[in-house]
Amino acid sequence: MGPEFNVRYSSRDRSPSKPTIVEPPAPPRRPAVLYARVSSRDQEREGFSIPAQQKLLREYAADRGFHILEEFIDVETAKRTGRVHFQRMLAYVRKRHQNPPAVLVEKTDRLYRNLKDWVTVDEMKTEIHLVKENIVVSEDSRSSEKFMHGIKVLMAKNYVDNLSEEVKKGMFMKAEEGYWPSVAPFGYLNRRDGDKSFIVPDPERAVLVRNLFDLYDRGQHSIQDLVAYSKNYNLTGRRGGKLNPSALHLILRNPIYAGEFRFAGTIYRGKDPTLVTRELWQRVQDRLDGFPDTRPAPRNFVYQGLMTCGCGAAITAEMKKKKYTYYRCAQLCELSSYVREERITEQFAHVVVKGLQLPPDKLAFATRALKASRVDVVRETTIRLADARARYDRLRRMLDKAYEDKLEGRVDEAFFARKRLEWEEGMQSAHEDIERYARVDHKVMDTALEVLELVSSAYDLYLTKEPSQQRKLLNLLLSNCELRSGVVVPTYRKPFDALAELASAKNEDGAESLGGTLRHPVWSG
Repeated sequence: MGPEFNVRYSSRDRSPSKPTIVEPPAPPRRPAVLYARVSSRDQEREGFSIPAQQKLLREYAADRGFHILEEFIDVETAKRTGRVHFQRMLAYVRKRHQNPPAVLVEKTDRLYRNLKDWVTVDEMKTEIHLVKENIVVSEDSRSSEKFMHGIKVLMAKNYVDNLSEEVKKGMFMKAEEGYWPSVAPFGYLNRRDGDKSFIVPDPERAVLVRNLFDLYDRGQHSIQDLVAYSKNYNLTGRRGGKLNPSALHLILRNPIYAGEFRFAGTIYRGKDPTLVTRELWQRVQDRLDGFPDTRPAPRNFVYQGLMTCGCGAAITAEMKKKKYTYYRCAQLCELSSYVREERITEQFAHVVVKGLQLPPDKLAFATRALKASRVDVVRETTIRLADARARYDRLRRMLDKAYEDKLEGRVDEAFFARKRLEWEEGMQSAHEDIERYARVDHKVMDTALEVLELVSSAYDLYLTKEPSQQRKLLNLLLSNCELRSGVVVPTYRKPFDALAELASAKNEDGAESLGGTLRHPVWSG
């Protein structure tokens, strides 16, 4: 309708006065909140900065008639990775549940980092506007739209997981090269030169850290004396707090100052600058171990927790004559007997580890079979993945066409609802197939070849390793192990169980030689 005209008349002659145009009231602007997020890595890329996101979202709000009530910004750095303002935004929207504001965000991976975030936002029952993707998700959205949105959430989660894996991979590679891969330890600073990062001695703290080692090495100063020394020289922690005894213990125990470092449970030979000599660091360790206030660490028995008794009870370990270790059933059942640790070590070596060793002919057969299978797996997976994608695309086109027919009146609502349910189920099945085939890693066959190489040399490796390393290998090989009347009875993990059968199997019909075709009930299929 056009503008309303209010015609006014003079009280004297009732003639019309100049008409006045009254504009209709503007529609109320819808409430909304703005959310933007970047990580330190994102800020290095154009278009991902906070100002760029804010500009895009504000222009979108102005064009769509939104009134932005609040703006929530999260900046994740190496020191602070939480999303404080994301939680505040959720609380803000929940308080306004009677008229919840819409959430404006650049795209899917700016809002969600995991499936929990998705579920949390979905429960608020408010509109989500993904501006760059030109998508609005609400309770009124079609199930197909919600389905596609869910796929994008999964893709965003996969991106975050992959990024985390790449970061960890880079840290491990750097550690293997001999360089500390994380935040600089106390007494060092992080530095960057181009795309390389490294640590350098802190000019203010490095000398004081060296003095801590020198003072303790003299044998005249306790840890409490070092606490007082730190306080006198204003030697504080990263956040400005004073160094307590536990913090000083960690400093004195850290081997990085002498040219080695621990990362993810492994000790690496370091190439970073050292603050003390190896000899000084070792003398300090010896004194810490012998100091009256230092309690010896509890003894870790090599096979503790690895075995159970044949009766089902746990196997416990105990010392005899302060130097011999024995294992027995915790319930002292009729199957129990005291077994020396050396005897168990011998059984693990000859029964468990050597039991996986394949003869050369069987090893050659398994290697040939895996290499041949790899080609078949790649070809079959490619064909099935293409078929699943074609099915998904065909059903999506059919659904879109049927929706247009419904709008044009060519099909009725009942027919469309029935076919829509059928096609969406088919799309769901096709999507599951796509995900399953896409997850097929053709490198699995390469890993299997590496496993064969491992088991062929496992026995020789086992004999040369320390007990702790032997335990790690056994944990890799075994899913369970029983000790029955002093005899070790192993249960292998997959795929080592099949390898153990192959190693002990004879050819069918008692053939003496493989002749290029090994036949065994487990492996023939």
